Amino acid sequence: MLLVRRKKSEFDQKLNMPAMVDIVFLLLIFFMCTSSLTQPEQSMASRMARPTSGQKGNDDNRTMRIRVQAVSGGVLIELNKQICKDFESLLDNLKRRGEIEDISVIIEGQSSVPFRYMVAVLDTCYQANVTRVAFSPRDVN
Repeated sequence: MLLVRRKKSEFDQKLNMPAMVDIVFLLLIFFMCTSSLTQPEQSMASRMARPTSGQKGNDDNRTMRIRVQAVSGGVLIELNKQICKDFESLLDNLKRRGEIEDISVIIEGQSSVPFRYMVAVLDTCYQANVTRVAFSPRDVN
């Protein structure tokens, strides 16, 4: 078998760097224009409640406690030790109380409660125009 050598091409193959730089800048501009730089998680204002030094029941009447407990098939929601059957009844109770006076809410939840229910309680508080919301670091027994 006879191998035939190919002749070297008459011109050298080089990358066209100015065109490559133009493409990189166009891609950079495209991704900058189409990306979203906002972080919606930052708009969810919340803070952890500071545990008191062993004193329980030191809250004033304007502070309401929402307890969220995991049960089979969902969650159990308590507002100041009164059971709410769903998020709509929680919303109604918060709106009713919020019309009387300015309230703040502390959300207490078990570690076994799915996060979507904690966010749903937070959303319910915001729908009732309650702006002072805190999370309790304690686990509900």
